[in-house]
Amino acid sequence: MNQLYKLMLAVAYLATAPILFAQEASSVSIDSLVEAALQNNAELRSYEAEVAVAKGQRTQAGFFKNPEVSFEIGGREVRDSENVLQGNGTTMSISVMQTFQFPGKGTLQKAIANKNIEIAELGLEQFRLSLAGQVRVLAYEYLAAIAEANAAESVYKQSSELASQLNGQSNYGARLQIEIRLVQASLVELGAAIKDASLRREETRTQLNALLGRPQNLPLRIAASLSPPTRRFAESKLIFAAQNNNPLLKIRQRELERSARELTAARLDIAPDFAIGPFFSRDVAGDTEQNIGGAISATVPLWDWNIGNIQSAKARSTVAEALRVKAERDVEAQILSRLKAYDLTQRQLSQIPSGLLKDVQEASTLADTQFRNGSIGTQLYLDAQAAYLNALRASQNAVLDAWRTLLDLNLLTGGQLDTPQQVKP
Repeated sequence: MNQLYKLMLAVAYLATAPILFAQEASSVSIDSLVEAALQNNAELRSYEAEVAVAKGQRTQAGFFKNPEVSFEIGGREVRDSENVLQGNGTTMSISVMQTFQFPGKGTLQKAIANKNIEIAELGLEQFRLSLAGQVRVLAYEYLAAIAEANAAESVYKQSSELASQLNGQSNYGARLQIEIRLVQASLVELGAAIKDASLRREETRTQLNALLGRPQNLPLRIAASLSPPTRRFAESKLIFAAQNNNPLLKIRQRELERSARELTAARLDIAPDFAIGPFFSRDVAGDTEQNIGGAISATVPLWDWNIGNIQSAKARSTVAEALRVKAERDVEAQILSRLKAYDLTQRQLSQIPSGLLKDVQEASTLADTQFRNGSIGTQLYLDAQAAYLNALRASQNAVLDAWRTLLDLNLLTGGQLDTPQQVKP
């Protein structure tokens, strides 16, 4: 049995190995990552299922109640006023009653069910936008972590080779010993930087794989560069777009509309429903007596006027209105704060001279050469390496902040900013 199990595992591995190899070897764009997430994300399936649930409830709201059939049978005796038995036999009755709701109740139930569908669909739309933004941010963070890890690895290798070369010199005076120790001490900090960047790279990779519905141990290659967004916005246009397209605002508005219909339904609930249908009875006790006719029944609102449910519906309507107003204010505040953060980040990026990172990297390499030649001291060499890594980290953090803010604005405006030329790299 164990051998058979091992054989099956081997066959499965051989079957999937070409696919895994292709996945490892191929590079993917950020757009394709977003599409894969929208197709395979497990949580997204739950939102789609919620829409299906709401649609099923709407279908059910359109049906009449099933008719009620009652059947009675028993014995029958007929006696005169002297209690003398005149005859005996059987009695039987059959009735079929169909319940009809009071006019307007069914329409309100369908309207409430329609609002539930709209709310579920808006929740799905909001999650799709959020998922797409989350995938893009993680992809940018992954690219930044790779660049930072590679830069730290390069500087570490350069400094390690330099320390080894200094150790190998025959002229081993006090100055050289101090320089060696300073370079070696910088390796400790570089090792920590490599660890941190590598850890961020692995965390973002596993998070991306989880969102994509892939095994988390699969490698990932993204065919994109981390460049900052350049789009500018007008405050009034963003607020207008959010007021008309923000999914949360739409959900709050639909909830308010649903609560209004629920209040009307609670008030109408005391109206009587009618049950109408034919009946037939047959009594046999010597003579045969048959009755055919129709029956109607209805509830009478004598004790229960549904006051408690009406009060609850009014309270829910008040809550829905308060949440709608709060959502409007929150969305406007978030738009303004994100827009201010975006403008400040763009200003920060504009203050970075063009080609600075490349120049600083070249300076760090030149510092290595000059230090080996004895033209500069240890501190200037270490400052050059630290300046390169710090400039790279700061510039990439600014680019990431710009993209995070832009994607937040895209979500707040209901995807109105998500255009191939402006948002997608």
